[in-house]
Amino acid sequence: MRYLFALLLPLSLALGGCTTWPDRIPRLEAQAEAARLPNFESVRYWADAPPATYAAMRDEIATSAPERQADTLLALSGGADDGAYAAGFLKGWSDSGERPQFSIVSGVSTGALIAPFAFLGSEYDKNLRAFYTEISRKDIYRQRGIVGLLTQPSVADSAPLAELIAVNIDEAILDAIAIEHGSGRRLLVQTTNLDAGRGVIWDMGAIAQSNDPRRLELFRRVLLASASVPGLFAPVMIEVSDGAKSFAEMHVDGAVTAGFLAVTETMAISGGLRPEVEQDRIFIILNGRLRPRYETVGASTFSIVERALDTVLSAYDRANLVNAQLFAANNNVDLAITYIGPDFDVETEELFSQPYMNALYEHGAERGRTGAWYGSLDQTLEGQ
Repeated sequence: MRYLFALLLPLSLALGGCTTWPDRIPRLEAQAEAARLPNFESVRYWADAPPATYAAMRDEIATSAPERQADTLLALSGGADDGAYAAGFLKGWSDSGERPQFSIVSGVSTGALIAPFAFLGSEYDKNLRAFYTEISRKDIYRQRGIVGLLTQPSVADSAPLAELIAVNIDEAILDAIAIEHGSGRRLLVQTTNLDAGRGVIWDMGAIAQSNDPRRLELFRRVLLASASVPGLFAPVMIEVSDGAKSFAEMHVDGAVTAGFLAVTETMAISGGLRPEVEQDRIFIILNGRLRPRYETVGASTFSIVERALDTVLSAYDRANLVNAQLFAANNNVDLAITYIGPDFDVETEELFSQPYMNALYEHGAERGRTGAWYGSLDQTLEGQ
């Protein structure tokens, strides 16, 4: 996902004032804080909410499943077509016989698209394989013509991705997720509320468990929002109410505020976690390389911006990994990280190239079968 931001940033800046979307009515920050989804209670939280918010969520999980003494969290990162790595890794992990049932699964961007299937278990590995090896660019987006570029808030139309999500996420999937939610497991997806400039964590199981007839539509829209790269795809508008008036929030890619969701910033800062009889575990699948490869940057605006932004976001991922590592060390949590290996040398200039995604899927499957996990950031950097 990194290079997508970089490629689109200059064009987005150039065309940003040309769109013909309806004018939006300015809202106050207090209205944003008070915004709720009618008939959907307790389905989302600010990513920077106080630690007590997440402590309450954990207490709710414990109440639902009092027999469980420890949590196993799987965090799936963003990465666009590099999501083929996680899809393959999960299959290889299943084949190894070592893949646990996760009590919490979180996804950001392409990781959000993977998360429902990873949450439901290895019997859905075939769905992930098809999602990341049998598609191409035309299944994800359509490039707009010149008129579209001048009148729309994005350079591409995400309708194909919305259709792909609709084909793969149906009522039966939601029913299965709702059952697991009722047993105490949690499926979380992060978007970015662009108006507030803050991450939003959605409890997808709570949405699935809702009796509201719009649950399927909301579930799909949250997934689409989490994967909607600003500039490439139009933001996803989500209708809310502050109790007096209704208005639309603008949501975009969750990776704008976090490349993956393992430990929230407030929890990392506080270091607080409920005591456990058994050791909690955090598994992070990073759909990308841990650090950029060395390359001589071309003397052009696009090359410079792309490389600079790629470097910034890679550094941000490493900072988040450091936070997760420190949190794990301070709370007796077992941490394991995996990422695209340095031996994977297949390259492509085309987004969502089938040959590239198939090769990456197989690379991930092999690493999943052999248990290519690292317990600390130092170990991962040594592996590079």
